[in-house]
Amino acid sequence: MTSYKPNPELAGPLYGKDPWPLRFHTHGFGAVCFNTLACSIIYHGHEFGTRKLDAYAEVQDGPSGPPPADDWRDDWTGSHSFVAVSGQTFSGPLELHWTSMDGAEHAALIDFDEMFSERLVLHVVRRDEVKEAWLNAASISPVSPDILVEVNDRVVSVFMRAMVATEAEQVPGNSFSHFRNDLIRAWTRTY
Repeated sequence: MTSYKPNPELAGPLYGKDPWPLRFHTHGFGAVCFNTLACSIIYHGHEFGTRKLDAYAEVQDGPSGPPPADDWRDDWTGSHSFVAVSGQTFSGPLELHWTSMDGAEHAALIDFDEMFSERLVLHVVRRDEVKEAWLNAASISPVSPDILVEVNDRVVSVFMRAMVATEAEQVPGNSFSHFRNDLIRAWTRTY
C-alpha cells in the first residue's frame, strides 16, 4: 500500500504559500435523485442515480422517491474521492439524464471546471475565526471539499461542503465542535 503525498505541481499556487482564501484541487463527490421517474448522473466514469443494468445488461430505469426527511442534507457528504490527475481537478463535465415527475425527459452537462474556475472552497467562516494551526497546515495539504449534486423533479442543485477548523467552539461547552461544515449552495437551475 502506498501513501498519498501532496504533489506541489498539482497544488499550483497553494503549496507552501498563503492558503487564504481557501482553495481546493481534490474533492469528494456525491449525487442523489428525488422525485424522478428515472435518473442517471455520470461523473468521472461512475454512474449515480436510479438507472441500473439487469442480468442481461439491459438498462432498467426506476423511480426515485421523495427526500427521506426535511433535514436529510444535514449529514450529506461525498462518498467518492477524486484526486487531481495530470494537474486537472475535474476529469470532465457532469452528465445528467432524468425524467421529471410529469414525464418530461431532461439532459444537461454541468462543467465543474467552469463553475469552480478559481477553485475557491465555499464556506461561511471569517479569516479571523479560523484556527491558525489548521490554516498553516492547509498551505501544505489543501482542503478537499465535497461537491454534491441533487436532482429533484425539475430542479438540479450543486452544493459544496468543507470542514473548516475554528478557534472557538461552535457548540458552547462541546470541545469537539471547533469546526464548521456548512452545506453551501453553489448553483441551481430549474429545467
